[in-house]
Amino acid sequence: MGLKESFGRNININHEIRERYNHIQSGFLFKGEDNKGVDYKYLFMMCLGLAYTQKCSPKTVKNPVGLLNISSFSEDDLWTIASIAVETTGDIRIIGKAAEMRKIATEYAHAGLDVLEDLIAEYGSGENLELVLEKIGKDSLSM
Repeated sequence: MGLKESFGRNININHEIRERYNHIQSGFLFKGEDNKGVDYKYLFMMCLGLAYTQKCSPKTVKNPVGLLNISSFSEDDLWTIASIAVETTGDIRIIGKAAEMRKIATEYAHAGLDVLEDLIAEYGSGENLELVLEKIGKDSLSM
């Protein structure tokens, strides 16, 4: 069984977080080629990465509901989640505990959503934000 099969069906966020994702999707940078907006999985992974690289404390999600289907995540996405869970817990055995990995990822992504919204408020949702996100990404690679 691969990692995707062991991960379960959904990653839990809540309706309030989903509404915040919807609001972000309306921004220029987050419109997809079809102009519908990037999918929630993309925003979730971006927020997860922002929180992790910015060393944010995970933030509890109240009233979690399974709103992100695991089938939309790539194996690379899931291994990123697993890696963050291992680093966070200091225990490689966390890889066998899908519910705990999903919870860790959800809490980091929730913290990262605050970071992303702050960046959007400061830089807008266009080219300036793109440049800031690119810089954050480059800086995190040199850590």
